[in-house]
Amino acid sequence: MTVGDVCLAMEELAPLSWQESYDNAGLQLGNPACALRGGILVCLDVSEAVIEEALACDCQMIVSHHPLIFRGLKHLTEATAVERCVSKAIRNQLAVYSAHTNLDAVCRGVSAKMCEKLGLQPAGFLAPKDLSAQAGLGMIADLPQACGEEGFLQLVKRTFRSACLRHSALTGRSIRRVALCGGAGAEFIPQALAAGADAYVTADLKYHDFGQPDGRLLLIDAGHFETEQYTKEIIHNLLSEKFPNFAVRISQAEKNPVCYF
Repeated sequence: MTVGDVCLAMEELAPLSWQESYDNAGLQLGNPACALRGGILVCLDVSEAVIEEALACDCQMIVSHHPLIFRGLKHLTEATAVERCVSKAIRNQLAVYSAHTNLDAVCRGVSAKMCEKLGLQPAGFLAPKDLSAQAGLGMIADLPQACGEEGFLQLVKRTFRSACLRHSALTGRSIRRVALCGGAGAEFIPQALAAGADAYVTADLKYHDFGQPDGRLLLIDAGHFETEQYTKEIIHNLLSEKFPNFAVRISQAEKNPVCYF
C-alpha cells in the first residue's frame, strides 16, 4: 500500500476536479510511490500538535479536511506555524493529503454528514454544480416532523456541541425544511431562501448577513469547526473500509482554534 493508493481512494469519493478554483486540495506533501507501513491520522486541521501526534502514533500519513498549504509559500524559515508544520513533516517523511471543497461537493460529503447527525432527510444540493446534480455545495433536507424554532436551536447546539449559537430573529414559524452548509456558507443565503428553507445552518456569518433573511427564515451560525468536525468520520470510515487491515486513527490532539469567554 502506498501514499498514492490513499490519494486514489480519496479521489474516488471526492474528485479533485470538483474543488473550487481558489482551493488547494490533493497531495500536499510526500511521494505517491512511498510505501506506507505505519498508520494514517485523520484531522480537520494540520497543526503542530497533530504532526506530533502522528509521529507518536507511528503514522506515516495525515489526511485532513483543510489544506495545510492553502496559499503559496515563498520561504521555509519556520517563522509561521504552517512553515514549521511543513518543515517537520518533510524531515520526518510524513505525507499530507487534504480533501477540502471537493469533499464539500459530494453527495456523501460534509453537509450530508450534518444532515445525518441532525436526523434530517436529504433532498438535494443547496447549490448544484451542474444540471446533473451529481455534485454541489450545501444540502437541502427535511426534518421527519416539524418542530419549534427554539427546539431546533437546541438540537443544533447539542448536535454540534456549540458553545453558543448566533442566529437571526425568530420568525414565529415552525421548522421543517432546512438548508445546511458546513463551514463558511453566507454566499448561499439566497439559495436557502429560494429553496423555501425554514432555517439555514452554516458558519462564519458577518453582521449584515443576519439581516438578509428579513424574517423569511431562521439563519444560524453554529461555528466553522463545529459544523465540519464530523468530516473526520467521513474520511475515517472511507479509509477503514478501503484498507481494513491498516490502522486509521482520528486525531485526539486537535482542538477548535476558536475559544469562547
